[in-house]
Amino acid sequence: MHFRDRFDPKKRKKSTRTQRMGFAFFWLLVLSYAYFISSTPNFNTESHLYTAFAIVDHGTLSIDAYQTRLGDKSYSNGHFYSDKAPGVALLAVPVYAALELGFPGHKGQAYGAVGKHKYTIARNTAYMRYAITYVLLIVPSAIFSVLLWLFLCRFMSKAWAMPLTAAYALGTITFPYSAWLFSHQITAMLLFGSFLILFQNVRGAPSTRRTLLLTALAGLLAGYSVICEYPTLVIAGLLTIYAAVIARDRLRVGAAFVLGMLPAALINLAYDTAAFGKPFSTGYMYVRSNLYQSHIHGNGLGLTNPLSYGVQAPSLDSLFQITLSSYRGLFFYCPVLLLFFAGCYFMWKRKDLRPELLLCAAIVLAYFLMVASRPENQNGWAGGWSIASRHLTPILPFMILPIAFGFHLPAFRRIFGVLAAISMAIMFSIMASAYGGGLPYEDHNPMVDVVWAHLRHGTIDVNWGWLLGLRGPISLAPYFVFAGLLVVRIVWLFRRGTECVASPKPVETVHLGLETT
Repeated sequence: MHFRDRFDPKKRKKSTRTQRMGFAFFWLLVLSYAYFISSTPNFNTESHLYTAFAIVDHGTLSIDAYQTRLGDKSYSNGHFYSDKAPGVALLAVPVYAALELGFPGHKGQAYGAVGKHKYTIARNTAYMRYAITYVLLIVPSAIFSVLLWLFLCRFMSKAWAMPLTAAYALGTITFPYSAWLFSHQITAMLLFGSFLILFQNVRGAPSTRRTLLLTALAGLLAGYSVICEYPTLVIAGLLTIYAAVIARDRLRVGAAFVLGMLPAALINLAYDTAAFGKPFSTGYMYVRSNLYQSHIHGNGLGLTNPLSYGVQAPSLDSLFQITLSSYRGLFFYCPVLLLFFAGCYFMWKRKDLRPELLLCAAIVLAYFLMVASRPENQNGWAGGWSIASRHLTPILPFMILPIAFGFHLPAFRRIFGVLAAISMAIMFSIMASAYGGGLPYEDHNPMVDVVWAHLRHGTIDVNWGWLLGLRGPISLAPYFVFAGLLVVRIVWLFRRGTECVASPKPVETVHLGLETT
């Protein structure tokens, strides 16, 4: 169809039922992620933003104009810089520049003083932060979840793939980190996007020019995730191995994937050299903050021993804290993810999908152990002010995939329904309870002491209901009305359908020497 015909109602093709469901689901997620408008300062977010502001408004990587009262910052050669990996800030640069063109006079600003020791975020910065988050996270996260739903439909019915995807999008820490400008959800989308490209286009395919270009694209996504969040190098490395395993020409595909990662690596080297004078330095080597202690020393190129960052052997206590504890336990806040373990058992029975299962299991195991190996401080496994341990966000899509393979059992579906409902209630409670940015680092039972305490007193975070003059719990009414309408729309479309229990086709795996079921 010609491009101009898309705008002609008489020539435009009628959307399919799947497309209509996808659009309704997309808008449900956009509504959910965008409804709450955090107006509280957040060192992590502003550390990314201030680099973007400095590049656009001052033509420099230095955040000297914004560093006052900021906790997450570094100091090198007489100037202040963000202590974060540069990927998110660089993504924010064109968005912020476009916003300034559209809204002249609304420049980002540094923290303002309130009283003797407190600080506040400037209104212009809050506006810009929300708009940049909408472009970089809210809309992309909603699109990503729709793509995840379509991918899961390969292995289960659409009728159950939608609730499973909704449990991921609204019942895990994906929810808050799709609404706040942190790096973790961006890396989750980049890494799982890399996996999807490999699975769809490289698995079993001949090593044509197209295949190698797509492999390089997958490498580019994985590489950029690393310069958004350095620890995701572990996942990128496992994806490199996966790409080689599933390919017919393993050497060429593996090389293409690694070459695809190089542009992001070169960007990071250039940034580190410009900011810190050494290509392998990072902002974490030059932290200047009362909150963190930094004793990291690198050689002439900036290379340093990982042990100097406080890395240590994971302990039973740190593993418990990031899995089951009421402080930062992922399964405490997102109990639906407990089904990952049962899902791995059912996925193992699909011999054609053994490489994918091993990839998911390796990513989850390696990342849990790596996070548990971080020190116990503001920047360690607790994640500072965090929902669960925010560092685990990148592995969540890989935990969802195995769960899809247990839905053939009625008991599994019932358990999923209960756990998903609990998970969604927990995440929505956190989002509503006026804690945009995370739960207090010092409180080891924040759900009771903070979230439920706020909800009992009717303390609700700033949201779009405030524009209608609504305050407190009643400000949530517009959300429930519109979300309810979208849910009804999705359910109605499902009930009209007939292909709700279609069986998935086995995946082509001849070249792997694996049997299909």
